[in-house]
Amino acid sequence: MDEIFEEAVNGQEGRTRLDFIHKKFEELGFSIREDIAELLTLYPEIAEKLENTKARRIAFFCDPEENSVGFTLEDVQVEFFLTIGEDDEGPWYEAEAEVRYF
Repeated sequence: MDEIFEEAVNGQEGRTRLDFIHKKFEELGFSIREDIAELLTLYPEIAEKLENTKARRIAFFCDPEENSVGFTLEDVQVEFFLTIGEDDEGPWYEAEAEVRYF
């Protein structure tokens, strides 16, 4: 896991911090790259914390009861609440971020 994060931080193979988080959420079954990018733009302090945190210290989670996915750093938790639906084009979901500081 640290190798993936180091690649993200160092920009190797075109990977970024955003790519690292996106990949972890995809492993949980959700592709919310645009929502993560928006979060990191709105909260540059979270982007900085991610850059300065080793991968093993980032805890990712999925809460099926709340329809959410997220991650926790030392003093902040980011949770994306997902609204899931289906229309003529097939299944869809929207994500709304909530940031909690400890």
